[in-house]
Amino acid sequence: MIREVTKKEQWTEKEEFWQSWEYGDFFKENGMSLQRYEVQLDNKFYQFQGIETKLPLGIKFFYIARVFLPEESFTEISEFFKKKGYSFLRIETLNTLDNLKISYKDVKNRQPQNTLILDLNKTEEELLQEMHSKTRYNIRLAKKKGVETKFEKNIEKYWSLNKDTNERNKISSHSKHYLEKLLKQDNVYQLNTYYNQEIISSTILITYADTLYYLFGASANRYRNVMAPYLNQWEAINFAKEKGCKKYDFWGIAPEIKENEKEVICHNNYCWNDKEPLSGVTKFKVGFGGKSKNYPKSKEIILQPSKYKLFYFLQKLRKKF
Repeated sequence: MIREVTKKEQWTEKEEFWQSWEYGDFFKENGMSLQRYEVQLDNKFYQFQGIETKLPLGIKFFYIARVFLPEESFTEISEFFKKKGYSFLRIETLNTLDNLKISYKDVKNRQPQNTLILDLNKTEEELLQEMHSKTRYNIRLAKKKGVETKFEKNIEKYWSLNKDTNERNKISSHSKHYLEKLLKQDNVYQLNTYYNQEIISSTILITYADTLYYLFGASANRYRNVMAPYLNQWEAINFAKEKGCKKYDFWGIAPEIKENEKEVICHNNYCWNDKEPLSGVTKFKVGFGGKSKNYPKSKEIILQPSKYKLFYFLQKLRKKF
């Protein structure tokens, strides 16, 4: 049996923030069609929330991320959403799905599939010792140069740095409106660094349960030699410890590979493919230490095969033109 959950008091605490009631409300505030359900299996209830996306030609899909759902529940879940007229489900689970008895396709994860977790139960001295020597040096250098850090929520300051970062790395990001709404959440923080009274780097952080997540980071094109992002990251880690967090999640790195593979690059006991889009970010993050964490591959459960094929045909056309 699947039923909709409409009251906050019925929603239990989830393992990660994406499935929290508050983050679901944040999606709603951004105009997204957020829906919450629970499925009953062997006298247990498993809850999940997701976002509906409607596309032309009657195509619509439902996206669920960072959730635990038993494999046995997917037959009922797929039938439920098929009756509601969905073309497919896109789902990223915390548990592996090895024996699904329904039609599906493995696809690229939207949320980071590989990340780095720092154990905050360690002392400050232990954390520093496990860093790469260059990372420790850059933190000291930033302090010596007079870089200062400050917690403040200011979307304009972040956005100016974000534009520099996007242009420099040839990437795109969430919209300004999205980030502005995000910063209004009580468990979201913005940590800025200043040099000569000029903002030169900024991070957006979110706390949930026992973890502080480093969601977004941006830096200016100027004064890159003072290594402000290193001090920014270190102060964020210390902030997490002060708040009693047990883990610091760096939120996305390149997949780990063996040291003897082609085009490999290794740093602080972690190896990855140098051609990966996150290669530069990965080198920065792994310098702080921590252990890698890998999530299962995202799956698309096919509910309407003809519309699903049409969806990917339209995707190819969009990329082409």
